[in-house]
Amino acid sequence: MKSKFIMTALALVPVLVFAQTSPNLLGSWKGIGNAAVAGADIYHPTEKDKEKSVRFTNMEFTLVVDREEGRNFTGYISSTSNKTTANADNKKMILGSYAKDKKSGVWVNDVGGSATFKLADSNILEVCYTQVSPKPMVADCLEMIKQ
Repeated sequence: MKSKFIMTALALVPVLVFAQTSPNLLGSWKGIGNAAVAGADIYHPTEKDKEKSVRFTNMEFTLVVDREEGRNFTGYISSTSNKTTANADNKKMILGSYAKDKKSGVWVNDVGGSATFKLADSNILEVCYTQVSPKPMVADCLEMIKQ
């Protein structure tokens, strides 16, 4: 009898582990990005005639994930800095997918950028973003906190 109980309990462990690792990015996330930037766009404005210089920026980003299905999700990301404000013009749509581990994955946005991410825990998202189009080129890593 005791061995049947142990076998039943062991059989449930994979089910419980799977249930605990289900993805859940739904909601709002915020963090401060630290980017190396060359070029300018709505997220990374610069003074006239300085678009070609490399600079380092810090700005607050808001990620909103409004839909998840299986290992896929969608939403938008926006930013604010001392030169820009969050508004409909600077929202970039994102499309994303989780890796098999359901804690990491990738997303792309509607201007040719992409990001890798990892859920450090249920409230901390580590993100590294790159954009290699001519205007601008961006490398940015940040930690986002669920709101």
